[in-house]
Amino acid sequence: MLANSPGQILDERYLIIQPQIVLDTKPAQPLALSSDVPNWIAPYLKLFAYRLHVPQVYGQVAPSGAAGSIWLLEYGSFPSSVTEQFARGRFFSTLNEAWVHGNSLRQLNWLGQIARLWDPLQDQGVASSLLNPSLLRINGSVLLLRELQGDGNEELPTLARLGRLWSQWTQDASPTIQPFLKNTCEQLESGAIANAEQLIAALDFALAECGSRATRQYQIYTRTDAGPSRDHNEDACYPAEGNVARVEPQAAPLAIVCDGIGGHDGGEIASHLAINTIQEQVSRQSSSTNSSNPSLTLQLLEEAVCKANDLLSDRNDSEQRHDRQRMGTTLVMALARAHEMYLTHVGDSRIYWIARSGCYQVTLDDDLASREVRLGYTLYRHALNYSNAGALVQALGMSASSRLYPTVNRITLDEDGVFLLCSDGLSDFDRVEQYWETEILPILSEETDIAQAVERLVHIANTQNGHDNVTVALLWVRVSLPQTPQTPIQALDRLPRIAQTARPAPASPSSQGTQPAIPPETPQTSPPPLLRALTLLALLGLGLGGLSYGLFPEVRSRVNALGTREKDEPALAPTSSPLPEPPLEVGNALKLPTEITLYSQPAAEPTTADKIIVPPGTVLQVVQKQAMEDKTLWLKFKTCATAPSNPPQLQPLPPQEGWIAADTLSLLAPQPLTALPPGCQTPTPRPNSQPPTPEL
Repeated sequence: MLANSPGQILDERYLIIQPQIVLDTKPAQPLALSSDVPNWIAPYLKLFAYRLHVPQVYGQVAPSGAAGSIWLLEYGSFPSSVTEQFARGRFFSTLNEAWVHGNSLRQLNWLGQIARLWDPLQDQGVASSLLNPSLLRINGSVLLLRELQGDGNEELPTLARLGRLWSQWTQDASPTIQPFLKNTCEQLESGAIANAEQLIAALDFALAECGSRATRQYQIYTRTDAGPSRDHNEDACYPAEGNVARVEPQAAPLAIVCDGIGGHDGGEIASHLAINTIQEQVSRQSSSTNSSNPSLTLQLLEEAVCKANDLLSDRNDSEQRHDRQRMGTTLVMALARAHEMYLTHVGDSRIYWIARSGCYQVTLDDDLASREVRLGYTLYRHALNYSNAGALVQALGMSASSRLYPTVNRITLDEDGVFLLCSDGLSDFDRVEQYWETEILPILSEETDIAQAVERLVHIANTQNGHDNVTVALLWVRVSLPQTPQTPIQALDRLPRIAQTARPAPASPSSQGTQPAIPPETPQTSPPPLLRALTLLALLGLGLGGLSYGLFPEVRSRVNALGTREKDEPALAPTSSPLPEPPLEVGNALKLPTEITLYSQPAAEPTTADKIIVPPGTVLQVVQKQAMEDKTLWLKFKTCATAPSNPPQLQPLPPQEGWIAADTLSLLAPQPLTALPPGCQTPTPRPNSQPPTPEL
């Protein structure tokens, strides 16, 4: 805590607002580092990709009479209403304080953010931060950490301890999730949930159930302009500019912005080819992909990006384009599915999420400055002073997809919000951070419409930047939550079982780029008590130009970052957990809680096979089982009944047959039926062409 009084200036630039809150009055001036970055600060830097939740080191102050430097932390871009609270000495509420005010979807969202942070923080030796209630702070729907706490040697952070912490919130949880949360805590404490992947899967299941009870409306508006200093436009966008697109949720609302690279013709070709390819791939696959299964959607988006990349790369190779002659493009894409927004990016075009609580940049530029920070070498504001700080380390079309690492993440939609996708013609010089509150935030209160906001942003980019093409897309989502009490979601003993696989090694931030020779990361140490005591806990004044970066990296992205590209999600299979399996013997029947896809043949690549979509409420009967060469088990089902009425009454259904992998089915937690309904008959045993099926 600073001993100086509010109103005093430190180092001729930092105005003390409150004992732990200062304002940088000269944000445009470079920051001076008087000494090397201490080792205990490295976790903050290496968690740069999680800046939405983890504060970042802004700089250091050496006040007269102090025993050492005070390191400043920054948290993001907030509206004036929040900064006024800071001026009165009020910091963000703790999760304990905010918990009782959250609805079921919001409470699950907070827990989901903790679960996704567990492995990254554990890799850096700071997972204890998630077990300290005083460090868990809330800003709207966003969970953030007040600071990082190093893991001690006496009591290491465990999921069992996390379960004990969460159990304190069970009594005040929404009745809708109370049984689920109680069982989840019991499974954490008993060790039945043994890793973060299992916990994330359990929370995803509950989030999908709660999210399905809310309704969402979407509007999209796009605009692209060559700008005042360019004679052609290499940017492209989707949907087509000029009209407000009001998209129904079942249509999978999609927005894309690309910034072409490669000069006249080349950049234009690359950006349009990428958008056309990705839009076609997403539209074709969305109808057959289970919208409530995050892993399938993440895989769909990554495969679409890689398809566009390879088309561009192959064309460059066929035209013998090399180095700077190769045409390429950056990419940002937002796809709404079910209760989540999926965000994809490659390059330095950006996505911002604007909510009533603040403006969050939810992509991290694929440039050299960001990579230096993620390696733990320096602070971001210091790296920006490098002569090549903005040089891209990857873009679509530069090489084969085996060397491409697109980032695909997701945000739970539990409140109204606007997603801004833009090329650097707008984002350069912090224009978004300067104008989001006046130009975009009023959309949420309907003081301005989405088209007017886009036109204003393009005008700002052209008049205050003007050095490049500019493309802007706004995707506005309105969320309506149910007003009446809801039926409690099913407890943990009905959830899918997730394999207890070994956790991957820590991912190196260097894998976000394409540079081959990157020094290895150095071991991390916990902050010394004296230095931790000197750490300043808050830095504001971001309306004067502070950057806000945030990301929701998934476990798959961390595996990809190992240097060997993983095309698919880690295998999900039954384990020895006490959770019951649905009956999978020939003749048994299951009732589906959600839509699934059946394929005409079991195959390692089922997307190449004919398929049928089976709606929720359908009863399936097992008619055949088959073990594949890769040891996966496939089940052949026949549709035999459905329950379309309310209250549901099972009625016979014309039979259709198809195959599904057993581990995929287990994720959906189908309801086993003890008696065969009308339309289901005991099937005649069929011989298997493969070796005998292993016992389940």
